[in-house]
Amino acid sequence: MHRSGTSALASVLGALGLDPGSADGLMRPDVGNPDGYFEVESVAALDERILRDYGGRWDIPPLLAPGWATEVGARELVAELRATFDATFANHRFVLKDPRMSLLVPLWRQALLDRVAVVVVVRDPAEVAWSLALRDGMAPLTGLGLWAAYNRTLLADLEGLPVHFCSYRDLVERPRDVVGTVAASLAAWGELDGEDLDAAVARVRPSLRRDTHPATDPILAEPPSSVRELAAALAALDGRHDHFTTTVPSPGWWEGPLLDERRVFVQHYERALGERDRRIDELVNDNEAVRRQSEELRAELVAAHESIIEYQDVVRVLESSRAVRISRAIGRGPTT
Repeated sequence: MHRSGTSALASVLGALGLDPGSADGLMRPDVGNPDGYFEVESVAALDERILRDYGGRWDIPPLLAPGWATEVGARELVAELRATFDATFANHRFVLKDPRMSLLVPLWRQALLDRVAVVVVVRDPAEVAWSLALRDGMAPLTGLGLWAAYNRTLLADLEGLPVHFCSYRDLVERPRDVVGTVAASLAAWGELDGEDLDAAVARVRPSLRRDTHPATDPILAEPPSSVRELAAALAALDGRHDHFTTTVPSPGWWEGPLLDERRVFVQHYERALGERDRRIDELVNDNEAVRRQSEELRAELVAAHESIIEYQDVVRVLESSRAVRISRAIGRGPTT
C-alpha cells in the first residue's frame, strides 16, 4: 500500500545488492519522499495505465471479474509488462517496487513466470490514512478503505509464492533485526549472494517516519472493526513464508460502497475536467482564428495605408506639375 514505507524498504533491498533499476529511470525525490521512491517511472506509468484500462486508478481499485487476468486482452498486457521489465533490468537479482502492483499481481506473476519472491511492508492503517489525508486531501475513512482494498487484494493473489512480511514500525525502530530477517529469507530463496547488512541498515532513517495520525481524529483513533481485524491478520503473518497461503478476512460492509462512491465521483470529476479542457481547446482555437484574422486585417490596413500614401504622392506630383504649367503661363503674359 502507498505511504507504507515501500520506498524505505526498496532502498534497503537495493543496499542488500538487488538492482532497483538505473538511476535515470527512477522516479525523482520530492517533498513526499525526500530520499527518493526507488520506483521505475516506466513501470509505474504502465501499471497506472492498466488500472485505468480496467476502470480504476491508483486511488480507486478497479472492479475486476474472476479470471480477469487470463482473458485475451490481458495477454497483451502481460507481454507489455514483460517488455518493460526486460528493458529495465539486466540483472536477474532485482527489486521491482510499485505499490500499484498490489492490484495487478496476477498479471505480473505471468509476466515474470512466477519466478519471484515478495517482500511486503505493512504500516498501521491509521498512519497510512493520515499520510494520504495530508498529501492528497483524502478523507481518513477513504484512506482506511483504500488500505484495506490493497492489502486484501494482495493477500488473495500471493498464494503459493515465497513471501516475507515485515512491519514498517519495526523496520524504523529495530532496523537491524528486520533487515537481518528479510535478508535471511531472501538468501534462503536464492535471491541474495552475500550482502552488506550494515549498508542496508544505514538506509533506514527514523526521521522519515512522518505523518503519524493525531489522537484527536476519532476515525483514526478507532478504525472500523474490519480494518482492525485485517491489521491483526497482517501482523500475525510477520516473517517468512516459503509457500504463502492464508485466509483473507472479509471486508466490512462499508468498504466496497465507499470506494464505489469515490469511483463515481472521480469519474464525474474527470469527465468535467475533460469537458473543461475541450472547451479551453475550442477557445484557444477560436482565439487563434481571431488572431489570424486580425493579422490579415492589419496587413490589409497596412496595404491600404501604403496605397493612400502612393496616391497622395501622385496627387502632389500632379499638383506640382499643374502649378508649374500655370506659373509658366502667367510668366509669359497675355498673348496678342
